[in-house]
Amino acid sequence: MDYPKNELFRFIAILLTISSVLVTGCQPVEKRDEANDVLENIRNTTVIPELGSYDPVIQRRSLDRIMLSLEKAPAITRNLLVATLEDSMIDARTKRVICTILAQEGDLRVLQPLSRMLAEGSIAEDDLLESALVQLGERSVQPVARILSEGNVTARRNAASVLLSLDVPYALDSLQDRYQIEKDAEVRFLCVCGLVQDARSESLSMLTRALEDIDLEVRRAAWGGLERKLRPPPSVYYNPTAEPGVRSLQASQIRDWLAKTRSEGYAL
Repeated sequence: MDYPKNELFRFIAILLTISSVLVTGCQPVEKRDEANDVLENIRNTTVIPELGSYDPVIQRRSLDRIMLSLEKAPAITRNLLVATLEDSMIDARTKRVICTILAQEGDLRVLQPLSRMLAEGSIAEDDLLESALVQLGERSVQPVARILSEGNVTARRNAASVLLSLDVPYALDSLQDRYQIEKDAEVRFLCVCGLVQDARSESLSMLTRALEDIDLEVRRAAWGGLERKLRPPPSVYYNPTAEPGVRSLQASQIRDWLAKTRSEGYAL
């Protein structure tokens, strides 16, 4: 059947429109609308500020809505959360919770604000920051190690705790290096805990040096680690509470025993 030319063009246009609808379908439009609704909900309500609530019920409700938004519109929601980290009206705790969410999503844009917050050293035992940095894994080691080297006392304590939790060779190396020059007893204690965790034999000589640390808890940690690692005979004895001269003699005897054991080829 022949169509007039104008009718043929109109028919083709109708077919193209129908084809477009069939290809895109109604469902993607609905999904976009749903994603927009969810995003609108977290933009225009208190959902984001409530992430930092100390009320677990309120915080859980807020977190569930954020997770729904990440499911429906992941890229846009992550962008919104990253932008919120620069909002001066959002409190520090909320920003820390946002950081943990973004870290779980594997969004590396969060590493810079996380490092900045850690370097501020304003909160002792900053569990939220530590959780987020540990979630990012080895990618956190370099900026955290820099904070251990350059930060204030609180920042160094938190950085040492993060590196200890990361428990990878590069992180443990940073703890070992810092121990040799660190003045704060708590940081030195965390550094020694890193030496205890370190399975490499190089950590042993540093632990024997820590037996002469001026802080009792550091000495106890060092000796406890050496005992677990080396299982020395009863004749190799150390008392972390002894007088400095006695401790120095005992530490020297332990170093001699360790050197002899190595020279005789015993596995440590």
